[in-house]
Amino acid sequence: MLIDTICNGFALIRNIAEVRLIHEWYNKNWKVKFRHVLRGSNKVADCLAKAAIGKLKQVVLFPIPP
Repeated sequence: MLIDTICNGFALIRNIAEVRLIHEWYNKNWKVKFRHVLRGSNKVADCLAKAAIGKLKQVVLFPIPP
């Protein structure tokens, strides 16, 4: 639903700065493709999300990005 909102321009109606910025980038003369990735399939995003809500119990280093 968020991807549809960005692509269709409905984000311009709302006062969400990040979504509006993504919509502006999407409308540039670039080849842009959005794809939803589940948090469990993206170890870096999962780690960052846990850190943001205080559930990270250890330091995690990724010598090679997953």
